[in-house]
Amino acid sequence: MTRRQPVHVVYGGAHLFKPDIAKKLGNIALGALDKWTPTAGELDCTEAVLERVREKLKTEPVEDYRIDFEDGYGVHDDEEEDRHVIAVAKAVRQGAEAGTLPPFLGIRIRPLNGATRDRALKTLRLFLQHVSYRLPSNFRVTLPKVERPEEVAQLAMELRGRAWIEALIETPPIILRLRELIDAAGGKLQSVHLGPYDLLASLGIAAPFQRLHHSACTSTRMRMLMAFAGTDIQVVDGPTKILPMGTEREPVIAAWQQHRDEILLSLAEGFYQGWDLHPAQLVTRYTTLYHFYATHAPAMQARLANYESAAETAVVMQRQFDDASTVRGLRSFLQRARDCHAIV
Repeated sequence: MTRRQPVHVVYGGAHLFKPDIAKKLGNIALGALDKWTPTAGELDCTEAVLERVREKLKTEPVEDYRIDFEDGYGVHDDEEEDRHVIAVAKAVRQGAEAGTLPPFLGIRIRPLNGATRDRALKTLRLFLQHVSYRLPSNFRVTLPKVERPEEVAQLAMELRGRAWIEALIETPPIILRLRELIDAAGGKLQSVHLGPYDLLASLGIAAPFQRLHHSACTSTRMRMLMAFAGTDIQVVDGPTKILPMGTEREPVIAAWQQHRDEILLSLAEGFYQGWDLHPAQLVTRYTTLYHFYATHAPAMQARLANYESAAETAVVMQRQFDDASTVRGLRSFLQRARDCHAIV
């Protein structure tokens, strides 16, 4: 891993975006933590982890935020969307000047295929026209429902290198052409995201049986990993669709626990970033990651120190054989833990 990868991306409707959105979402997450007071046992972590999560929610609650002009935006007429695009561009400028934006930021436009193509292009062009010449360095444009690499190529042509590109993998036609996205993006492909529920629906799987870790999603994850192995392109998982919200404690705790379990499954499959759709999900995003890294980091650090003390030659420690390839994984793991402040 050569670039920092955020641990999540939070999606929010473009009409709701403000320059201080990250702080507001952090406050909502802290409010949920205070209201429902989950115990360390309920979230499978420790009290020390809960305290570190509180600090994270105060200082950097959102690592990556996507201003959504697609599914999270809803139905708006053209004039209204034009107004929202200009307002978003102004808010991005204000947030950049004030230093209130998350470390990573971007917009999601509509698909560049079918009936939404013209509106997607108008939204993108209007945003670029009004945002300013210089976008934040980590700014990215997310393209949903990609069916052909040519759609990514068109986005790259529109952006002319001004922003990174993300492709949403949620239609069957693109799954066997993943590697072609690299050339199509002209060196600006930042990441590929799994869109699990659109993908499952397109495969004819009924809504009651759609879940993040359906076998079809797992198969697609593995294709994504294999297609982009050895590159700097990051793979990203989708969201947990059961949200921790409501008026009763038990369903909120259950939703948090489901979110935790799905994050752990994603981590085991090599996906270190996922989507969060509700501010209260920030609680379990960070508690799960912090406990995960705190549990495994000491052994990883010991193995790395053992390897380095042996002048970086292959060594065995407690029946674990480490050579240059496994050590790259150890270093990447520890860097991810430091990037999200799980360890110092």
